[in-house]
Amino acid sequence: MKSLRLFLSLALVGLALAAWSGLSAYAHGHGFAEEPGQLGHYTIGHTSYMLTDASRNNRPVYLDVWYPADSWTVNSSTPPALYPLDPYSTNLPVSKSTDWEPLGYDPAFEGIPPSRDGRFPLVMFSPGFDNDSWQQIFVGTRLASHGYVVAVLDHYADCQWAWSPCNDFWTTLYNRPRDVSFAITSLLRMSEDRGQFLHNMIDPERIAASGHSLGGYAAFTLAGGDDEVCDAMEEVLEGEFSLPYPPSTCVPTYPDPRVKVIVPMDGSAWALHYRELARIEVPSLIMGEPGDNWIGLFPDGSSKDFVSRPHAAIGRPDSFRVDVMGANHYTFTNYCDGAKVFLNLGIITPDVYAQWMENWPCTSTGPSPVTVSSADGHLAVTKYTIAFLDLYLNGPDRDPPIDVWILTEKYALTHVPAVQFFENERCKAPLPDKTYFRYRPYQTSSECDVAQKDPVGWFLSQ
Repeated sequence: MKSLRLFLSLALVGLALAAWSGLSAYAHGHGFAEEPGQLGHYTIGHTSYMLTDASRNNRPVYLDVWYPADSWTVNSSTPPALYPLDPYSTNLPVSKSTDWEPLGYDPAFEGIPPSRDGRFPLVMFSPGFDNDSWQQIFVGTRLASHGYVVAVLDHYADCQWAWSPCNDFWTTLYNRPRDVSFAITSLLRMSEDRGQFLHNMIDPERIAASGHSLGGYAAFTLAGGDDEVCDAMEEVLEGEFSLPYPPSTCVPTYPDPRVKVIVPMDGSAWALHYRELARIEVPSLIMGEPGDNWIGLFPDGSSKDFVSRPHAAIGRPDSFRVDVMGANHYTFTNYCDGAKVFLNLGIITPDVYAQWMENWPCTSTGPSPVTVSSADGHLAVTKYTIAFLDLYLNGPDRDPPIDVWILTEKYALTHVPAVQFFENERCKAPLPDKTYFRYRPYQTSSECDVAQKDPVGWFLSQ
């Protein structure tokens, strides 16, 4: 199977390179944007669900769902999509698509009829720790316009607001992938039920798991599993939480075989052993900020292996790494644009707005600054995500020569200055022993670095 995937990948790359001179005319002639990150040809619908998982003490699981629709279903009186800022309380108002559109976000409409073009791929997205689902509007809308059903979770008891319930860190790790799997099951049931709004919308054989930060951990875990949830020590080492762990979290999390590809964004791979990451056998697109931003994250002092570590561990020809230059951890969210929406809705004052924008993660100065614009960062994220999903989930807007060409190092060098793209981590450097791995810190450099697979002290047991 691996040799077949490699053969197909090489064949497609060859096709892309041979045909590149005519791709622009081909793309425009067929009505598709040469850049898959641009708005697709579907109108964007939106709905939401508050689910209840009876198997986990009636745990609530909120979903924002964006889906492909047809342009003829929209007119001047069609209501804009509704995006709750806190779906678990009434302490904050519900924002609308029209609150976000002046900032460059795609227009979406509430409850319009879904397209009946056929069953579409499903993308499950888990936000970062203490993040709400509205922080991923840019992902939900743009992917839906290209023919994907996108479900973004808002995880309960995730410490989002001062009034929100707040689980300990390991309970959060335990719940993340379970929330996603439960939501997949619920959405697939809706798709099979003739009485449901999303009837016949989802292809159960084309499911992706994506997520930001701790949501990226969920994506990795759904693909490769976690032998013991409670063995990661980061929150103890950082002083955020202390031992002992909740006994209920000292259990394994098993992979979900329904997940066919993963797209972690600055994902928390540090919560998984190298061997656990190495078990992942599905195509993966591993995106993140430049490695230099993670100075001092690992106990051994290494600072460039936050995204390269899972890429090196997976080590497959259908696994790719994308570093977005000038980004920081929140470039993969709507967080900083949210400040303007909160100001316009009267939730915060101009003084609070100024403080929001002048401090991390929205500032362009100081440690881990963000120097890529929100629009450019989001375009890079969606462009690579859509090209990857189109190729490996057979998306409706797929254009194999273009999609394959984008997923090459040469394309990044010549077309996307904000991105360093890595097809592999192969490089030459002596390894102290088998507990280390090699990785490439920069695409354009011959430099080769090494780091510990599982940094000493990072896990309760090696």
